[in-house]
Amino acid sequence: MTPGNLRAALQTDEGPPPLPVGAKAVLRDATLVYGLTFAAGFGMAVVGVNLEGNPSTTYTANLLSGALGFSVAGIRISRHRTEHLAWVAATVWIFNLAHIALGIQTTASWIRSGFTLILMAALGGMFATLLTSRR
Repeated sequence: MTPGNLRAALQTDEGPPPLPVGAKAVLRDATLVYGLTFAAGFGMAVVGVNLEGNPSTTYTANLLSGALGFSVAGIRISRHRTEHLAWVAATVWIFNLAHIALGIQTTASWIRSGFTLILMAALGGMFATLLTSRR
């Protein structure tokens, strides 16, 4: 790049390059995913669907509500979507540490829940990409 081109590039109104992943956006989207999965679980509890009686229904509803949250998060972010969704998944996983402290979840099930979060993020990212792809 010549000095003239560099000067012209620096004089654009584009501002500084965007950060790959913003902490505020990650926390916002992690809260969204956590809220949607909580709402789905609460709704299932209200209608009487529980893990003991209907494990596959409960797991599927949890998976789909999380994937919906990750889809919305992925649609909101156009650049660095995969990295953003990975940070959101890690943040939700850390949020879930509170479940161990409250006695809701064992440490082993918390560790296994990371795999479900990865699946949710993958599905949500895939849906977001399909919904925002240009044809």
